[in-house]
Amino acid sequence: MATERERRIAENESLFRAANERIADWEERAREDATEPYFCECADPDCDQKVELRAADYERVRSESNRFFVVPGHEIPDVERVVESHEAWAVIEKDPRVEEIVEETDPRRGGS
Repeated sequence: MATERERRIAENESLFRAANERIADWEERAREDATEPYFCECADPDCDQKVELRAADYERVRSESNRFFVVPGHEIPDVERVVESHEAWAVIEKDPRVEEIVEETDPRRGGS
């Protein structure tokens, strides 16, 4: 069972994911090997940092409801783990205790 803090963190990260899904749908977005800016999907609701990703990397992260991309250093080790590290971004995986939240809020799985 997730704690209130874990739920809040997962919900904040899911809000950034939803915003990035809307951005990814813009027709004017370049594709292929070009990088595009996306919001850091960390738990800090005031974070305004961007992550530059190629479309293939974005889609790979989006293929798993429990994975988010963040600026290095924005991960919260006690509730998520880094599963992939790059110079300018990292992929975090949420704890199974919040699996229901991240799946319910995943726009690709019918969530908000």
